[in-house]
This record gives sequence, C-alpha cells and structure tokens, in this order.
Amino acid sequence: MGVAVNIAAIAPALDQLVANSLRPQFEQETATYNLFEKAASTEYVQGKGFRVPSNLRPPVGVSGIAEGGAFNQPGAFTNDDMFVYPMNISKAFEITGRALNNFAGKGSMIDGLPGYMEFEMMAIKKECNRQVYNDGSGLRSTYKSGTTTVTLYNAIDHTPLSTFGSTKGARHMEVSERYDWYDSTLATYRATVQVTAKAAKTITIAAAVSGATDGDILVLSNSLYKMPRGLAYIVNNDTGTFQLQSRNTYPQLRCPVRDLNGAAITTADFNYTKRLLISRAGIGKAKTLIAVMSLAQDQALTQLGQNFKRWDGDAKIFDQSFDKWQHGDTVAAVDPDCDEDRVYLLVKSELKKYEERPLDTYDADGNKLRMRSGSTGYGADAYTGAIGMWANWGTEEPRCHALIKRCSVVGLATQVADIN
Repeated sequence: MGVAVNIAAIAPALDQLVANSLRPQFEQETATYNLFEKAASTEYVQGKGFRVPSNLRPPVGVSGIAEGGAFNQPGAFTNDDMFVYPMNISKAFEITGRALNNFAGKGSMIDGLPGYMEFEMMAIKKECNRQVYNDGSGLRSTYKSGTTTVTLYNAIDHTPLSTFGSTKGARHMEVSERYDWYDSTLATYRATVQVTAKAAKTITIAAAVSGATDGDILVLSNSLYKMPRGLAYIVNNDTGTFQLQSRNTYPQLRCPVRDLNGAAITTADFNYTKRLLISRAGIGKAKTLIAVMSLAQDQALTQLGQNFKRWDGDAKIFDQSFDKWQHGDTVAAVDPDCDEDRVYLLVKSELKKYEERPLDTYDADGNKLRMRSGSTGYGADAYTGAIGMWANWGTEEPRCHALIKRCSVVGLATQVADIN
C-alpha cells in the first residue's frame, strides 16, 4: 500500500497560495555529477558491462645476445580488458489525484506536472552527486554513538577515518528516508531505520539499534553495492577487484595516495603527489589535472597565501583576500559534497560516465504516471511513477589520478559547520 507524499497535505491550499513560485531551499549542487563526459561508443558485453580495452602487460622477451646468437622466446601480446557494469539509481514518487489537479490551477506555485517533476529530478540529481564520491555501497554516514538520538562522525568533533564518509555528520541523510544499518565491514546487517529528524551532526530514529558499534555504516535502504561506483572506488590504492581486473595482479590499477593522517595540507603535498603521477602516467597527463575538493580544503589552500598579500603602492585598503587557489596548471573544482578531508587529483578526460539509460522517467509502458492499485486492487485516487538512470562511472587509466586524504579539517568551513 502506497504512502501519500507530503504534497498531498497542502493540496487543498495550492489554489489559494499567492506566492510567485515555490522556492526549493534544499541543496541542489550537482557540480561534479556533470563534470565527466559520457563515454563514447563502447562495446557492451552482456553480463559484464561496457568493455574497456586495456593492455596492462607489455610483451616480454627482451635479451642481450652475442653476435650471431639466438633471440629469447617472445612473450604473447595480451589484452587485459576491463569492464564497467551500469548500475541502477532510481527514485519513485506518488501524487494524490487532488494534488495533481491543483498543479494546473492559476494560483498554484507548481507549474503543472512538469513543474513538480523538476523537484523530483533535483532530488535524485543531488543523490547522484553524492554518489560521485562513493564506492558503490550507498554509504551516507558513519555511526559514532547514541541510541535514538544518533551521533554521526563529522568534521567538527572527530578526526576523519582513513576510509571515506566520516566527515559529513547527518548532512547526507534525509528526513523520512530509510537506511540500512551495517557493521563497519558491511558484512553484518543490524537493522533498517527511518530518520524522523536531523541536525547537523545527529539523526533521530524510533528505536535503538541492537549491537550498534562505533564505526557502523548507514547506507541507503536496499542499495548496498547496487549503486554507481564513484571516486572512492576509482581513485585509491586498495587491493581487490577493479573493473573486473585484480589490483593484486596489476598494481598499476592502483592510484598514488598520500595519507596526511590529520596534518594540514601544504603545497609540498601537491609537489610530492604530482611527481608520483608523473612517474606513473608521464609528464603530459600528470600536468592536465583538476583538483576536486571540499570547501574545507579549498579554504586551507587559499589561506596558505594570505601571509604574502601586501599593500599595493599607496593603497589605504588592506586586502588580504585571495579568490581562488591554483598549483601550476592544476585548478580547483570545489564541491561541497566532497569528503571534507580529501582532494582528488583527476585527469578529466580519463574519467567517463558509462551510460546504458540516461536519467529520465521510467516510461517503457508509455506512461509517466500510473494509477496506484489501491488496497482492494481496484485502483486509487493516487498516481505513481519513477525516475532513474542505468549508468556507472569508470576510468580507462586509473594511473592518471591521485588522492590526498585525511587532511586536517580543524577550524575549516564544512557542510556540518554551516548550520552548527
């Protein structure tokens, strides 16, 4: 049985409201989600996904020989194809008949069904942007302590963990959304909880979760490892499988990672990390980087130059501000959704969105809206629909990207701090 959406509660008043428009005041940034281009025409292999042709091992058989000597036995040329499998990220919605009728009224703040769909689309695009920084697990927060009022790891009260997802507090959680609660290894399911209220660092749930332990992880309900894989999966030096190849067998599939372990980021960290990239990818690609980072690290890097700002001539205004940060040809791409302690150094052209179905409504049956069956099966004065995409992010050359992680977040602007 369906649950009526919040819009139903205000439906009778929609035709009486006189505001010019309904203003969305929830977060809507989709900066990084739109940063990477769609992969060009790529072969799709059933059961594996989009084929990424790769040659990870050079042919062997080099030798030094005496005059007239025999060559060594040649080695076979091998294609080590990688594959990017598209995942499904989707969102259902429901509208009562009366709300739908009132959308068309002259006094309505919502401009018909297309106007309503804009709000639904903004919500899922926001989740897509958060997923850019994920590993496919659907993680939205990390548990610290508490029972029904739950404290989550955040950038103000806690040192960031070595893995991603420990700096946002409750900022990536939504009221009324459901989340599955797992242990820190994502092997043990504990419970499914629904958020009834949230603050910057905490959420409120109906009942305490049995066995809750510091470091437990909350993921979007029914989504564990069913979500698109983002930068936390692509840009790291972990072992295990990467795009159906083994990082144990091919360490060149790992990315250079600099772990600051809580130290403040400096120019030296970029000097060091970029030279590791030059060693792995060559000087050409290592110099075409963008640095995707949070507001916190953008602030930390910009402040490094404040000591060098001086008066200009006989000016009487002391201007100590800098508008942006840059390291050689590497410029910053600032996204509030990025983990507060991380800086991703990326070659934009080597990161792609492998898309089987673009973000749009599910309408294979010819309908964007369908009547809900109702509790007795004869229909209901409510209509449902869904929007989503089948896609994944991937890279042809992980060696071109690098990560600086666990940078200090002390005293810096973060998503948790803006409403704390």
